[in-house]
Amino acid sequence: MNDAIFTASGRLTRRDYALTIAVLCGGMSLWSFIAISALLPLTYITATAFFREAGAPFWILLIMGLAILFTLSAILLPLLAVPATVRRLHDIGCGGWLAFPLVLMSLVSLGLPAFFLFVLAALLEGMNRTSEMIFFDSPEQIGMMLGGFVLSYFILCFVSFFILSVYGAWIFLKKGTPAANRYGEPPVEEAIPSVRAAFLSSTGTIARRPFVLRTLIVLAAAGIIVPTAGQSILYPCAAILKSLGIAPIGTDFFALIVGGTIYPLAALPLVLRRLRSIGRSAWEAVAVFAMLLPNLISTTEIARFLGSLDLLEEDAIGAAVIEEFLSIGTTDDTAFIALWMLCAALSLVGAVRLLRADTAAG
Repeated sequence: MNDAIFTASGRLTRRDYALTIAVLCGGMSLWSFIAISALLPLTYITATAFFREAGAPFWILLIMGLAILFTLSAILLPLLAVPATVRRLHDIGCGGWLAFPLVLMSLVSLGLPAFFLFVLAALLEGMNRTSEMIFFDSPEQIGMMLGGFVLSYFILCFVSFFILSVYGAWIFLKKGTPAANRYGEPPVEEAIPSVRAAFLSSTGTIARRPFVLRTLIVLAAAGIIVPTAGQSILYPCAAILKSLGIAPIGTDFFALIVGGTIYPLAALPLVLRRLRSIGRSAWEAVAVFAMLLPNLISTTEIARFLGSLDLLEEDAIGAAVIEEFLSIGTTDDTAFIALWMLCAALSLVGAVRLLRADTAAG
């Protein structure tokens, strides 16, 4: 593929444009994963170190951090795709100014902080143990304001998504001019192996740059395919087993959300190839994916809690949810946060090892 990710000069074929967008999506997915992995322990340490009652501060800091993270991701991804889109426009004989819909998508993302603020205010009202409301006059007002904002923002996002879909289809499907144009000669596509040989095989060796690019492409694809497979295949099977009394409580919820936890494992074949290229043991892959362990534990606990709600009376569900929120982020979670930080450190060390310079044999 074309390795110049952030260059706006020249032309880009449809295939290389798709691969470039996949690299950007995979990079954003990896960056979000790392940021969330760092956010949780930092939030916990801050809440327990500076507040006597750590439950509410933990959730306030965590939601604020997630709001910043998701907003930055939603703003940056379209902007990072602008250079590649400009080159793709050049290939079909159009000026780069036609990439402006990506800038508009970034502006739509600015509504995310307001959504998180509404959610945070509603959560604090639920945690408030007094009869007086903090930010709103009544529970009905919470529902009306939050519902009205969510509906309006959903409509805006839907319209923007429709426009971007039509625009993206035009960019992807429009054939490039076969001859030279004012933006240069027709781009030459580098030959790449089959999908299995390039992304799914653990045999042979791989250099650092193709390893990074292919890993990001795999993460982008797996981030869509694996959760979708879990929701469409695993979840119905788990729900049937639960209804028959074979599977334990929460199995259906676990199957529903586990795909978003384990999808980085799709990069395992590439990691094994890279370890062989730099002369390291294949067992070091355990360190690279160590961060998945606390994620799986969290997924299991969330699924158990959601499954337990089915056993409660309807009027007791709200209180149970609030109690669960208040217990998360307190000193009772010290052991889990320590495990989280240890696994994060192991994954960081493992990832850095993978990026070491190529040897002559690699």
